[in-house]
Amino acid sequence: MNFDELQKKWDNQPEKDINIKAEYLTKSKSLAEKIIKSFKREAIFWIVSIVFILIVPLMESSQIYGVLSLIYYFLVCQFIVFGLYYYRRFYTISKMIKQPNTFNSRESIIKLYYEFHFAIETYRSSIYILLPTAIALFVITAGKDKTYDLVEKFYHFKETFQTDPAFIYTVLIIGVVTIIGLILLSEWIIKKFYGRYLKQLKELMDEFED
Repeated sequence: MNFDELQKKWDNQPEKDINIKAEYLTKSKSLAEKIIKSFKREAIFWIVSIVFILIVPLMESSQIYGVLSLIYYFLVCQFIVFGLYYYRRFYTISKMIKQPNTFNSRESIIKLYYEFHFAIETYRSSIYILLPTAIALFVITAGKDKTYDLVEKFYHFKETFQTDPAFIYTVLIIGVVTIIGLILLSEWIIKKFYGRYLKQLKELMDEFED
């Protein structure tokens, strides 16, 4: 049974009146406020980032032309599409949290927990997919005229490796170190801003069961 089937099953379950302890209700409301705040902060940061990378090529110090310009905006479109995909999940969770009965039953908490878990995994996957795209955008804007030379060297990889192996090794080492560093940073951000909320939801589910 996939996630959508589980969600449909939960939606078809009859609602039950369950008395929740005041301390649980206070804790759940506090958690909801933290999650909403985190979502809003993330969404604002994403919008600002998109606006920034859209206007960078228009700045005199980092203008790009021709084929590189087309490649650049194609990569930006990838950012937007993937962003809209995982933020749709975040928006769904935000709507769930605002419903008054979301934190009044263990069934609702379970549903929210798996929605949240799926959103985080989608977020993580999107980050991994977009890392090469982010690096390519940086190289295009930072390299400017030299970017053509870089592309040309990699296009003729065999010849470049024979004539200038140090260049290939340097680029590969920098690329690998950069990707590893960005992955570690991304995992830290996910754990700090979302993982702890997922853990708190699990603890809340366990308390309902006791």
